[in-house]
Amino acid sequence: MVRLIYILSLGSFAFIFGGIQSCSSPLKLVQSEGSYITLTTSAEDSTVALLLNPYKDSVQKSMGKVLCSSEEALPKIKGEAETALGNLMSDIVLNEGQKMHKEVQLSVLNLGGIRASLPQGNIRLGDVYSLMPFDNRIVLIRLGKKEIHEMVQYIGNHLGTPFSGMALRCREGNWLGEIQGVSAEASDSILVATSDFLAQGGDKMNFFLKGRIVHDQGKLLRESIVDYLISIDSKGQRLSKALDYRIQPCTTP
Repeated sequence: MVRLIYILSLGSFAFIFGGIQSCSSPLKLVQSEGSYITLTTSAEDSTVALLLNPYKDSVQKSMGKVLCSSEEALPKIKGEAETALGNLMSDIVLNEGQKMHKEVQLSVLNLGGIRASLPQGNIRLGDVYSLMPFDNRIVLIRLGKKEIHEMVQYIGNHLGTPFSGMALRCREGNWLGEIQGVSAEASDSILVATSDFLAQGGDKMNFFLKGRIVHDQGKLLRESIVDYLISIDSKGQRLSKALDYRIQPCTTP
């Protein structure tokens, strides 16, 4: 019999060591992950269940809160150039970034950061925690001309990478990015909204390491998703997101 659900637990932690020094070397937390587990009653877990039981109702109530309703399921999909779920998340981050700074033109996330699908019908707080269990913040980072080129090529060569604010086209085997009809690489610099994890070169996005973080309010990406879904519901709308073909992959002759 299921006794407890949606118990938040800390998962893996990634640390960066400041070189090989003494045991007192400082550690820097760069990513944390939470997950929800289901506990069943047995002789082995009865002590744990007893310990956690006082929190059962409050956790269930919080995670069961309905944020909005979705017209269709938004699945986590690998192997596709573009997904509706990736578009939704990158659009939310772009919108949030533009609230922080008017010069923000793009947002870039990573496919690996999407951990679950969103269901059709009611979307609950627990669904968002499953989708984005990381405590990653939205940061704004300025990239120069060389880094812009590297970013465009990275997205094109890692199909499924969520991005917003740019059209990406493959022409004769080359990836070209356009922002409002103008070549992205024609700009000397672009302000990009992304996560603090990626800003530190996560998922081998090394072009961000050469950029300069210009804004970090501490706003969690997950909080922005929650805020957006609540705003949809407050307007009496339902969530709906489709492909808009912001990327056109290379085709084989």
